[in-house]
Amino acid sequence: MEQFFRKLGMFIESKRLLVIALSVILLIAALFGTSQLKLATGVETYLSTDSQAYQDYTRFNQHFGSNIVVVLVTGNDLTQLLQPANIAAMESIENQMGLNPNVVSALGPTFFIKQAVAQQTGSPDLPLDPAILQSIVVDPQSGQITPFFIRVLPDAQHALIAITLAGDLSIAEQNLVAGEIEKLVGDAGFSGVETVVTGMPVVLSQIEDMMSSSLLNMLLVSTLLMLVILSLVFSVRGLFVWRWLPLGIVLIGIIYTFGTMGVLGVPITMVTMAAFPIIIGLGVDYAIQFHNRYDEEARRGETVAEAIVDSITHIGPTIGIAIIAASLGFAALFFSPVPMVRDFGLLLIIGVVATYLAAIFLLMGILYMHDRRKVNQASKNGGMIKTKAEKAGFVERGLGKLAPWVIKNPAIIIPLALVLTISGLISDSKIATETEETNFISQDVPALKNLMALGEIAGGVSSVNILIESSNTTDPTVLAWMVQLEQRIALEQSDFITDTASIADLVLQATGGIMPESSEQVKQILAQLPVPIKRNLINDDYSAANLVINIEQVELVRIQEVRNQLAGYIVNPPGDVNVFLTGTPIIAIELFNALTEGRIQMTLIGVGLIFLVLFILFKFNLLRALLAVLPIGLILGWSSGIMYLFEIKYTPLTATLGALIMGIGVEFTILLMMRYYEERRKGEGPEEAMTTAMTKIGRAIIASGLTVIGGFGALLIAKDFLILRDFGIVTMINVFFALVSTLFVLPALIVWVDSRREKKQRLAVKSGRK
Repeated sequence: MEQFFRKLGMFIESKRLLVIALSVILLIAALFGTSQLKLATGVETYLSTDSQAYQDYTRFNQHFGSNIVVVLVTGNDLTQLLQPANIAAMESIENQMGLNPNVVSALGPTFFIKQAVAQQTGSPDLPLDPAILQSIVVDPQSGQITPFFIRVLPDAQHALIAITLAGDLSIAEQNLVAGEIEKLVGDAGFSGVETVVTGMPVVLSQIEDMMSSSLLNMLLVSTLLMLVILSLVFSVRGLFVWRWLPLGIVLIGIIYTFGTMGVLGVPITMVTMAAFPIIIGLGVDYAIQFHNRYDEEARRGETVAEAIVDSITHIGPTIGIAIIAASLGFAALFFSPVPMVRDFGLLLIIGVVATYLAAIFLLMGILYMHDRRKVNQASKNGGMIKTKAEKAGFVERGLGKLAPWVIKNPAIIIPLALVLTISGLISDSKIATETEETNFISQDVPALKNLMALGEIAGGVSSVNILIESSNTTDPTVLAWMVQLEQRIALEQSDFITDTASIADLVLQATGGIMPESSEQVKQILAQLPVPIKRNLINDDYSAANLVINIEQVELVRIQEVRNQLAGYIVNPPGDVNVFLTGTPIIAIELFNALTEGRIQMTLIGVGLIFLVLFILFKFNLLRALLAVLPIGLILGWSSGIMYLFEIKYTPLTATLGALIMGIGVEFTILLMMRYYEERRKGEGPEEAMTTAMTKIGRAIIASGLTVIGGFGALLIAKDFLILRDFGIVTMINVFFALVSTLFVLPALIVWVDSRREKKQRLAVKSGRK
């Protein structure tokens, strides 16, 4: 491997202009690819398109709608709500949105008032007198709003217009319809009342806007943090600003990453957007290692060409092994059932490879050209470039004092690390899992606050949908089966299910409870029903029906129990009927299962892949592979302990922590190990070699760790995204743990193992002599 990197170093040294020119060409191409980037917040980011749950949900949305935009009208009392101007405004919204081809139905107070008037007079005329309207809406005996109007008038201060969007709309199309509704509400002419347009499509629209601004802010903050960190902990020859060169190189690598992402069609989601600060931190880490080793070689008095070739020869394989190990750790995320977690893993791999290549080619090419020009200038002036003698800094002096203590106390360090790991792993099963999308963002986001206010007004209810497909869902046999199903649900699930609704209910209401004898009679009845009422319960060609089950907001585990029981109710439908359970709660259950079941699998696969590749790259040296993986494996337990103590839940992001921290942390152990064995090959003993390794490479490892922590720290400014904030907190702690494990556990472990091996070898030699 060293021979390959030596040849690579010689190529970069001799072809630096070509290398830089190609880097610029790729940069231009990447800028074009960046224009292809897209945001994604839909169900396809949570569920694989190959899964049965996603296919059922998609098929349901081809027939019906599950996304609802609600116009919430708030007044002082019912009299104010029913003023002529407000009634006219609500009627205008209901009528215009009802005609919109992207809307399934628009149901509000005026629709139900017309229905009530039609039942009394036979003509659906809308009265304008507030007194008459109030007499229709209010029960004269109780003085309360009648149950018929509760869906649209939940109390005397609020009116609701529920606009169900067509199920096959993209997120962008949903945003457009939501924008049309907001404009229509603004122009409707409401008087003396407040209006709010809310619902999940509105929330998702605001989330996409926040994602764009948060991503930009995170990139800016992570860049500033890198500038500060590099100023404090990374010292190289030349001007002060020269220590910021690694950051500039990595920002170019980020552009390469954006471009590749756009070309491959990897979307920006609430999970993948977290990758960019991470990539900046990791990329600066790689660039620091190359720059640090080049500077070290130059300080020894090597020529510019020798320093370039030797630094690439020595640090190139080390970082290359770390890159491969990290990429395999990230590749474990491909085994997640959650698409945006898989995209997160792919994006991390693209990012670390892009920044690594930028560091080895562009950074080293620039360093060579800069220092070569200085040499030429010095030669013209009749002199040579003078390099300052290498002087140990504060960090090196501290590491020099730390190393002997660590090496001499494995009996304290290793048992303590194991106890913390075991304690953390025991607490892991007690960590909760969060799958509610609205809990991934701040509860102070205006769109979410409006949605929560709606939930409090209208009641915390969500819906499970039973999709019924048949050649003819108007068959009386099918309708009778629906009725029996609803009766069983009402009888056996009354604790959690508030009510049910189906086309069978509407037919029986129209006939006074008598089931028609033929499909033709059913169709005649349906033809007379208002379109907004039936449209979301049966499709136009009668091939699909929707049985709606409204359930209370309870714990997801309880909803899963209800789901399992409902699945048992629909196993024997009549005739050619096919039945599927779907809806938002079902999606949440699938995500919950994916996170809880896939998380451990991803971690184990990540550990296994990293160990396997290190075993191969270390020429089948089992001990070295174990020593590289074990110290980072220990912190998986430490991480669980921290999450338990701080009550941080597992989310699509924190579920990736096991594989992620293995991929990141193993680089630190590889860097220290490789330098240790390099010193051992020079003839130093275990203790001396480790002291030298910690002193020489320790500064760069600490600088690398701090840059990675700084990258994750940028996630904390995404205050609107709680999912990013929690992830940032835990990963910053985990990277710190990785540094601690690398600088305390690994040295103690390696020297203890190596010393025992040497001792056994000496004894064996003595025994052989005797």
